[in-house]
Amino acid sequence: MAVEPAVDRRLHLAAALQLEAAAEAAADANRKPLSHQGRRMSTQTIGQPEPVRRVTVGKLVRAMRLFSLPASVLPVLVATAAVLAPADWRWDVLVASVAGVALLHLAGNLFNDYFDFASGVDRRTEDDEFRPGRLLVYRELLPRDVLIEALVCLLLGGVATGYLVWQCGPALLGFAAAADLALYAYTGPPFRLKYRALGEVLIFLVFGPLLLVGAAWAQTGGFEMVALVLSIPVGLATTAILVGGNFRDREEDGQAGIRTIGHLAGGRVVRVAYFAAVLGSVLGLALAAAMGFGPWTLALAPLTLVLLARPLAMVWRNERLADIDAQTARWEAVLLALVTVAYLVQGAAA
Repeated sequence: MAVEPAVDRRLHLAAALQLEAAAEAAADANRKPLSHQGRRMSTQTIGQPEPVRRVTVGKLVRAMRLFSLPASVLPVLVATAAVLAPADWRWDVLVASVAGVALLHLAGNLFNDYFDFASGVDRRTEDDEFRPGRLLVYRELLPRDVLIEALVCLLLGGVATGYLVWQCGPALLGFAAAADLALYAYTGPPFRLKYRALGEVLIFLVFGPLLLVGAAWAQTGGFEMVALVLSIPVGLATTAILVGGNFRDREEDGQAGIRTIGHLAGGRVVRVAYFAAVLGSVLGLALAAAMGFGPWTLALAPLTLVLLARPLAMVWRNERLADIDAQTARWEAVLLALVTVAYLVQGAAA
């Protein structure tokens, strides 16, 4: 009888130990999912990339930045209207020129976004929602999506170029090859001219002399001085878009380790460059009219500056404007549309 209490105590102790072990196991099982969940939430808040959203046609269209197309399409119309009356236009050549230039421009936009993202230049900022070309930064698209889209635009542009070479001769192949190389060299390795403070020069040459002289050549089969004269103010207007963007992004570019005029020369110089490009464009058109290279109505070009009142004021005050490039592009579109109309009226009256 004396042994029974001892046996009972041992049984109770064993049962208690088993219950304690089971409780600890249950607690561990409950803690593990919470711990895993905590780690998952922590990595997301620290900077884990968001999941890529579904690719849609709307996103692909947004990635192309269609708002910038007037900077390439309208110079073709300006050059065509300046060298020939509408009755003498080669319409098939004009359509192919517009299509080819537009597709090459879109390919350049996409390559620019792809290489800017791949090199770490494009990153999130406080006002990203107002800025174009941020689909890669927010993982709305993958880099391969943008690269494939760029190659498709380049291929389709090559078809239009082939037609121009067939109709207008091999000289057009030289213009197209130079444009292709320049648009790639803007941000593509090993050139990366945008990162070496040469982007403004390249954009001026491509969207100015190369574009206008080439478009006029396609229509007439030779060099036209009026196209070269007009290419200077037109090229300056397009360069103003880039200068405005570099003024806005100079701090971000500096953090990324790339060199632009805004980063190397400082805010004051790039502000002066923006004003110089804008004013040089409208005054250059007025000077072209005074020299007899266009109708007198070109002298009214400075009146379009009212559309740039806000960007000019903010640049003057050294204030950052998130969509300064888009606003400058809209001004250029209006300016070049008016120039085209002025030449059309002159041609119709001749």
